[in-house]
Amino acid sequence: MTATNKIDSFVMPGLSLAGLCPGFDDPVHQSQQVFRRALTALSEPGTVQNVPDNPAPEGVHIASYQLCLALLDAETPLWIAPALRTDALVSALRFHCGCRLVDQPGQAEFALISPDFDGDLTHFSQGSHEYPDRSTTVIVQVESLNAASTWTLHGPGIDGVRKVGIAGLDPRWPGMLADNCSRFPCGVDLLFTAGTALMGLPRTTKVEI
Repeated sequence: MTATNKIDSFVMPGLSLAGLCPGFDDPVHQSQQVFRRALTALSEPGTVQNVPDNPAPEGVHIASYQLCLALLDAETPLWIAPALRTDALVSALRFHCGCRLVDQPGQAEFALISPDFDGDLTHFSQGSHEYPDRSTTVIVQVESLNAASTWTLHGPGIDGVRKVGIAGLDPRWPGMLADNCSRFPCGVDLLFTAGTALMGLPRTTKVEI
C-alpha cells in the first residue's frame, strides 16, 4: 500500500485531501508553543502575542488557525460562524484535529467568529458557578490589534491599566464585554486574532472606552 493510500484509508468519508491546508510539521512541540502563547495572552490581557507565519486556509487568520490546531481535538466541539465556515477550513480542521462541528453556539467549547456575527456573547455557553470552566472560549477575527488605543483595560494580570486598540469591532462590543465581565465567574473568555497576532480578554477584564 502506498503512503497516499494509507492516508486515504484513514480519511473520513466525504472528506477530500485535494488542496488540504497543512497543519503543524511538528504537532507536539508547535501545539505546545501556541498553547503557551494563548495562556500568556489570557493571563496578561491586552498584550499582543505572535505565532509563526505558516499557511492557513483562505479567509482565516494564521493565529486563528493555529489556535484551532493547538486547542482542538476529537473531544472539543467547535462552532464556526457561517461567514467563516468554508469547505477548506472545515476539511483542514476535521483532518488535522478530528474536531466535531456543532450547529448551535451554545453547544461549543470553542467558537470562531468575526466581529459582525449575528448574535451576542450570551449565545455561547456561559458555564456555571460550580463549573465556570465549561464556558465557551471564543476566537474573534479582527482587522488589527495595533490600532490607535481606544480601550482601557483593568483587572487581574494588568498592573494598573493597559491601553489597547482593536480595529474592526462595531459599537456593540464594549457593552457586550461589560455584560460578560459582570457575569463572573460565568461568561466567556475571548482570544482576538489578526494575522499572526493574538490578544486575550478573559471574563475578568473590565473595558472602558
